[in-house]
Order: sequence, then C-alpha cells, then structure tokens
Amino acid sequence: MRGPIRYSRGRVKYTGRIDRAAFAAWCESPEGRSVLDPIVAKMRFSLLGKARAVRRRLFRELTAAAHSGALVAAVQREIDSYLTRLDTVAYARELPCAGVDLHRLIVVPRLFANSIVQRRIDALLEQDPAFAREQGHQLLRDWFTLTLIDGIAAAVMDARPSPKSPLPGGDAWMIVGVNDKFEWRLPLTGPAWPGHFYLLERTHRPMTRAVRKAAGKAIAEMEISLLSLSPSHRHDILRQAGSSIEELLARPRARERLRQTSLTSDHRPVARSS
Repeated sequence: MRGPIRYSRGRVKYTGRIDRAAFAAWCESPEGRSVLDPIVAKMRFSLLGKARAVRRRLFRELTAAAHSGALVAAVQREIDSYLTRLDTVAYARELPCAGVDLHRLIVVPRLFANSIVQRRIDALLEQDPAFAREQGHQLLRDWFTLTLIDGIAAAVMDARPSPKSPLPGGDAWMIVGVNDKFEWRLPLTGPAWPGHFYLLERTHRPMTRAVRKAAGKAIAEMEISLLSLSPSHRHDILRQAGSSIEELLARPRARERLRQTSLTSDHRPVARSS
C-alpha cells in the first residue's frame, strides 16, 4: 500500500493512506508497546485476542483521523509550505554557496526544513483526539509525524528535481537538486535527516540552457567539495544557520534584514576539494 504522501503531477500530495505494515512494525517497537500494553491490560476479553483487538481499534482510529476533512486540508497546507518555506531558509547565515552566472546556488540541509515542519505538524495533530497527549497517544503522534516527513522527503526524491526540471522553492528560488545521503551530523537521539537541497536563485536574468548546464556542473563540484568539510565545520554551519533561521521565521523585519545582508556576506563559498 502507498504511504500517506506521494508526488503526482508536479505536486507533493497528502493521500491520508496509512501503510498497515508500517503501523504493525511500529506496534512491535518499544514505543508502540508502551502505548498498546496499558490498553491491553485494561481489556477483559476478546475473541480475536486482546492485543490484536487493540491494534485493530487503534488502526481504525488512526485511519479515520488521517482521512478527516479538516486534517487533510491542514496537513496539505503544511506540505505545500514545506518547499515554499525554503524561500526564507535560503537566506540563513553560513550556508554553502556558489555563483552560477549571477545566480546564487545555495545548499540547504534538509534537517532545517524537516525540523520546522515537524514542529508544525506535531502542534496540528495534538488538536486531534486520536493523537492527543491526554489520551496517551503522544508516541503515536510522533510516529505519524515522522512518517509524514519521511513521505515528503521520498516524494521530493521521486520528483528528481534538476536544473532542467526544477521544483518551486518559493518566489525567489527553485530546487534544482537533492542529496539524501550527506551526513551533516551524527545525532545522539532523534532522526538523522541527512542530505540537502540545492536552491538556485531566480533573478531578472533569463534561465538559459547555458545557465542550467552551468548549474548542473556546479552541483557536481559542490557534491565533491562538501565532502571535505570537517565534522566541526559542518556543526558550525548548522549552528550558525539554525540560529538565523529562527530569527528569519519569527520576525518579518529580521527576515528582511538578514535577507539583505545575505546578499553580500552571510553565505560562504563551499570549501574546495584539493
């Protein structure tokens, strides 16, 4: 069965479908058992077996919540904003960059986009009884939120954005490449979310075949150059960019100020490999 997210006709879409096998695997995990076992313990009897009955009931509740009209519309809005929000994130400090015929090519770690949408979807789902903390379903909400984020990432990869076939990244940028392997950090807890987006700036200059070809070449060079970044340098990029992203998202005036300063000094050329 398809997951809750898919890429179709140029758009990342929320389907509301829940992969039963993935749900079953979560039920067997320590997190899933901590949610199910207390419910099973309170049941007196079930012809199907108490654990199986609880799983079936929880899956029905989850499916109903995932298909509810209000939730479908709200989740789709968050999915749509996932890519367009890169228009703001691209102006964060210290992100690696290169110049392509007066167009900037920016590397944006996927960690940033994923972390932002994780907070927003978590807050959204908490309003639904099926995921509410007071119902003991916070761990279920965590799993479903991460499932959505993984689905978004997979859908963007399925789109295969490139300089010839970009995805929109807001008004001023377009996504012209995705890396899903590069390790920006080794997390002690939580998802690793490796990889990054390549964002190419839209300007008044035409996006000619020569520019697209040059962008493809620059991406290939940056893929090699990024490998030369030390772990401490990668950490510093995440720290500097992360702090400015919070400022960019929180205050419009700060966003405009950082946007203007990033035009001249805040983006650093990526280290060149020897």
